[in-house]
Amino acid sequence: MLYHKSCRLACARAKTLADGNYILVDELKECITGPGIDLLKGIKVIVGGFMSLDGKIAPVNRVGRTFTKFMTARHHRMLHTIRSEVDAIIVGVETVIADDPSLTVRAVKGKNPIRVVLDSNARTPLDSKVLNGEAATIIVVTRNAPEDRIKFLPGKVEVIESGQSKVDVKKLLHKLRDRGVKKVLVEGGGETRWSFFKQRVVDDFFVWVMPYVWGGRDAPTMVGGEGFVKPKDAVSLRLREMRIVDRILMLSFSVTK
Repeated sequence: MLYHKSCRLACARAKTLADGNYILVDELKECITGPGIDLLKGIKVIVGGFMSLDGKIAPVNRVGRTFTKFMTARHHRMLHTIRSEVDAIIVGVETVIADDPSLTVRAVKGKNPIRVVLDSNARTPLDSKVLNGEAATIIVVTRNAPEDRIKFLPGKVEVIESGQSKVDVKKLLHKLRDRGVKKVLVEGGGETRWSFFKQRVVDDFFVWVMPYVWGGRDAPTMVGGEGFVKPKDAVSLRLREMRIVDRILMLSFSVTK
């Protein structure tokens, strides 16, 4: 049985890669959790978002900014504090198209994180706020992205390739790590959050729950994608903190497997 070099006993938190044995990690100070985890990633991934009590992140029209009216100034300060503490903030192109977010730090003093847009086919609108030059921006495309779309992106925006037809988030994390990024926030939307959970690269997860029910079978949920089928595949979480701020229930979790 392999175990962390610094532990006298095999650490119960050092999960298996695949074969039932513990992971031997010489270069890390702490044991790392998560089946299939990439031992070389060296980057912390935080996933978070704001949803209704029935799990919706936007109404059926998929305009997520509709929900921001329920956030008070205190909530905005808390969110922007989180943004100021990460090196990069990640969203999918659908979020950019639907909500046109700035993804900058404004409600508190602090540095702007690198804005990273997962955009397989280079569909980011040229008038999007993420292209306004207020903060460093990376557009992540795939090999299948049309060259004629890529060439129209502003020169001040960095374009990197990751994956064939869909963005490979593990490769992306390696590329970000090589640029000195140590902590990222995946802020939306549901499909993008799923891509990180699916690849087992999430470390922390926070959910802010507003006391409303919106319904809508086609309304987007906090985590979308094809989802898991078997109980053993579901992502297990450990509750770290729970509190209520201005009627919003705030839950913070660590991923355990």
